[in-house]
Amino acid sequence: MTHAEFDLRQAVTFLPEPVRRAMLLGLRSGWYVIKAEGYESPTGMCPLVAAAKIAGVWRDGHAADGGVDWGDETRPNKRCFEFAVAFDLYAGEVGTDVAVDVVLAELDSEQRALAA
Repeated sequence: MTHAEFDLRQAVTFLPEPVRRAMLLGLRSGWYVIKAEGYESPTGMCPLVAAAKIAGVWRDGHAADGGVDWGDETRPNKRCFEFAVAFDLYAGEVGTDVAVDVVLAELDSEQRALAA
């Protein structure tokens, strides 16, 4: 496991629970084109934006209505920002599809652990 993959897995683990749940739904939905290197563009979005859209808190380029778990109009929650950076760095090394697979694997393993 590379340092960047470790950082991404850690970042997923430290996301607030509502963000993790929404991210799992957003990534599994197939509704969004996931991209790295920025929150949202005409060609896609980061998993964090997909999660915020699923949760109904994405407004005008930021998570405006999600409270402390998401952040506010000026900046994302610290853990969300750390995730976005880790996702971009890892996706830059291995590609977006592999990075998404790692995020999903981490989210799935947490869901299985909670269900046990």
